Amino acid sequence: MTAPVYLDPTRPVAERVEAILALMTDEQKIACLNGIPETVLADGNTLPALTNEFNEVLHSSGKKPDATFFPQAVGLGATWDTELMEAVGEAVAHEVRARDTDVYASFGPVADIRSNPLAGRFEEGFGEDPLHVGAMTTAYAWGLRGRHPVYVKTFTQMKHFLGYDHEWHRSQSSSSMSVRALHEYQAVPYRMPVEAGAVMGAMTAYNNVNGVPSIISPIMQTLRAEWAQDGEFFFLPDGWDGVNLHTTKGQPWDSWQVDPRGDVPYPEALAAEQGLAIDADEIGVYASALMLHAGVSNFADGSELPFVPNAAEAVRRGTLGVTMSHVDNVVRDWLRFLVRTGKLDGDACEYNLIPADPHPQDRPEHIALALQAAREQLVLLKHDQAALPIPDTARIAVVGPLADLNLRDFYSPTVPAERRPSPLQALRERFAHVTHHSGNDTVAWKAGDRYVTVAEDGTLAARADTAGGTETFEVWDWAHEQHMFRHHATGKFVQANLLQQNDGPATFENQAGASGGGGPRLEAVTTAMEDGDAWFTHQNLHYRREGDTVELFGVNHVPAEADGPYHVRLAEDGSLPLVKGPAEPILTETIVENGPETAAAVAADAEWAVVFVGNHPMVNARECFDRPGLDLAPRQADLVRDVAAAKPGRTVVVVVSAYPLAIGDIAADPNVAAILYTSHAGQALGPALAEALAGDYSPAGRLTSTWLADTSSLPKAGPRADAYRVSDVDMLEYDVISAGLTYQYSKAEPVFGFGHGLSYTEFAYGPLQAPSEADAEERFTAAVDVTNTGDRTSDEVVLLFASALDSAYGDRVPARRLAGFTRAKDIAPGETRRVEIEVDPQHLFVWDVVSGRRIVESGEYTLTAGDGLATGKIRLHGETIAPLDLAEAANVWEKATIAHALTYWEVSKLNTLARQGGYHSTASRAPGAHVGFTRVDLNGAKRIELRVATTTADWADLSDPRIEVRSGGETGPLLGEVEVPKTGGLQSFTDVSADLRGAEGIEDLYLVFKASGVYIDTIRLAR
Repeated sequence: MTAPVYLDPTRPVAERVEAILALMTDEQKIACLNGIPETVLADGNTLPALTNEFNEVLHSSGKKPDATFFPQAVGLGATWDTELMEAVGEAVAHEVRARDTDVYASFGPVADIRSNPLAGRFEEGFGEDPLHVGAMTTAYAWGLRGRHPVYVKTFTQMKHFLGYDHEWHRSQSSSSMSVRALHEYQAVPYRMPVEAGAVMGAMTAYNNVNGVPSIISPIMQTLRAEWAQDGEFFFLPDGWDGVNLHTTKGQPWDSWQVDPRGDVPYPEALAAEQGLAIDADEIGVYASALMLHAGVSNFADGSELPFVPNAAEAVRRGTLGVTMSHVDNVVRDWLRFLVRTGKLDGDACEYNLIPADPHPQDRPEHIALALQAAREQLVLLKHDQAALPIPDTARIAVVGPLADLNLRDFYSPTVPAERRPSPLQALRERFAHVTHHSGNDTVAWKAGDRYVTVAEDGTLAARADTAGGTETFEVWDWAHEQHMFRHHATGKFVQANLLQQNDGPATFENQAGASGGGGPRLEAVTTAMEDGDAWFTHQNLHYRREGDTVELFGVNHVPAEADGPYHVRLAEDGSLPLVKGPAEPILTETIVENGPETAAAVAADAEWAVVFVGNHPMVNARECFDRPGLDLAPRQADLVRDVAAAKPGRTVVVVVSAYPLAIGDIAADPNVAAILYTSHAGQALGPALAEALAGDYSPAGRLTSTWLADTSSLPKAGPRADAYRVSDVDMLEYDVISAGLTYQYSKAEPVFGFGHGLSYTEFAYGPLQAPSEADAEERFTAAVDVTNTGDRTSDEVVLLFASALDSAYGDRVPARRLAGFTRAKDIAPGETRRVEIEVDPQHLFVWDVVSGRRIVESGEYTLTAGDGLATGKIRLHGETIAPLDLAEAANVWEKATIAHALTYWEVSKLNTLARQGGYHSTASRAPGAHVGFTRVDLNGAKRIELRVATTTADWADLSDPRIEVRSGGETGPLLGEVEVPKTGGLQSFTDVSADLRGAEGIEDLYLVFKASGVYIDTIRLAR
């Protein structure tokens, strides 16, 4: 008997999918919107189930104890090793398959680009350069997917598509970016793996982009139609639960900063544009209809919102025009997923032959790979006075709060401590003479006339007459007033018995701890420092010193709530309840032991000092919380200063961090001989550091992000600060061009620049060899001879940068941009290695606003490698950007190339639904804001016509709602002025016009806003 088409492994995937679809009823299809249940088809065969469960594969095969623990993504990015990345992906995918759980979906890699160093989930991204992030994402995805043309090892779904680099109101906020920033920067790391065929799907971002929820963004259609192979792509809703569409706001006063007051969900606002009023129950039907219309593939129910029943109801009603054909598209996505896993094909799928293994993390090759990754991600930031490596016989003082910790972030596997040795443990194995001190202060607290101790039930209480051993606490300073405390006598950490309920402005409820009942309070019940096991930590407390008085309040990063933070109070019985309300400093602090001074004394008795400082990956910055600032914790900075003064020229600082830190003072300290950076590098953190410090391995990684001296160059926030905002930085500004973000556009002098990294040897670069000219459609090879002039074998990461010398956009293109890179391995002393880098000129594209597509401009480009040691020039034969003709009405956002103090918002929800372009309006955030257009044909222009609206938001200043029309610059010749009427909101765009005087030639055209809160949809120059 002939097998059905869908069971024939030799038939094309699309043909097999259509054969299955034809055998399903409408009811069966509806049931497949969030996974495939076991289904009896019309031919009597049973379709196996396919779950919508998933594996988090950020840097392991899941939050499981049987997973290999690789470095954080920010560390993996610092390896600059795409072969290693693919190998890590292969290992992760092998472990997923070896568990034999039928869970094939992998949430990863993370393609989010890190343009802002305060991003809460900074460590989940590879870096700030789009080409680098795209290349590393693609390599990791190939490892996760496998190279088979049909079957997948795991079903790779990158995240979070797109413009997700902030946590502040992430499900309600809108990321603001120009058309060039979108296409030249933000979209690149997602497009590269899709075009390569390495990823099968993507999770959409929590946030809006320019006012449009990511889950229904028209760019999803661009991805499917233009990037994906045969249009095959699987879209997963934000956060796996699609809650964004219900919580994101649909009214215009969201347009700059989030205003949580008086707004309505997006579906309700859409219905209002249709002239309809819908009730709360119908919002879900509209949301599901929007998701069907947009092409969402997984109607996941992680939020317990009834998407599937609502989708069925939307189809029944024909809401927004959805029909069963939209459902068919969703089911096709799931059936392609099913076929590609090999579940229908048995041994014909090679990945089905991977044997079940309950302990895949014990595979020797995975253990070795974790060590290799931890080694390669090490970055030597400073190396003076030949401080490293440390001799084997040296007496070493190992100090600092990170010395005896190997911490996990939330997406780390739950591996036990014995499988992830700390740096101190590894150094003690490698060196014979090691002394240690944490560098932490030891304090005692007094409340009233009694000292604080830990009662028998584990609660903190002020009941001791003196400050002895049972009344002292060790203090970890994690910066920004976040601290942890360990009771010396019991070794237990102090924690609040409070549970955070959401990721917005904090709400807390009493959660009974080990001592049970009793209301909110502090208790010491566990000897383990919290890290990535829980969604939120309860051990980090706000601790504010004012002389010898301390204020202890709050938990989980949020300093205030609607009715005040939790503060410690003193009850009559000496107990210390946590009570909401204003501060009442009741604690006085006595420093029993000054940690930095004691550590300095320990260092003085040694020959070398190694100081471990950095961050806790679950404190200050993490999912749901952006970082308040760049500073290293104050007491950690004190520790480095004191130890370095005690051991000048022999002090090595090891920075263990998930993100860049402002350590300019440490870098400039002449007593600090070396600085070595590592991410929280997984199970091999300790051994890799020990090898590097001992000289068994030469660090050779390079930074993938700029390390700034401070936040002064970052864009500043608007007027809508609230209790949840933790800094004055505008986390919603994604226009790297106008905001001057990243090495490509920043004018700030960094402490350590993008691509910085030293080694234990020196390398000389020969002349850069590249063709003098090339076609922009063809790849070319750049080569350079790299000679190891030192006495140690080392890798060398060779970075090739390109600079456009005559772009039509002038200085509004990157001063330099990465054109290619490679990691040359094991270059021996005296060896000269010819290093070749293949360059695809298409990576040097700009977005041509005239034609609305990517082009490589014809012209001369400078090439540099080796920090400028090797340079050359090449002429690329590409295309030329034509003058911009505005004789027909054009959307301003789509055509503008110049921006200052602007934000962007959705023109209309009906327009977004129609998928016809012109989705975003351009708005002024402040008087003097301007939008510009490059090389506009002004010849014969007699009149300017604009379609405008004004917001009713209270941040707007509409006292002078004029728009000046100027040529050549924001202060150039005045061509005319447009009077803008108050329209009463963004649902009321209106046409305005003004005569032009002296408009001629090909000139840059500027629209200068005299008011804030004015929005422009279209522009036309009438002749």
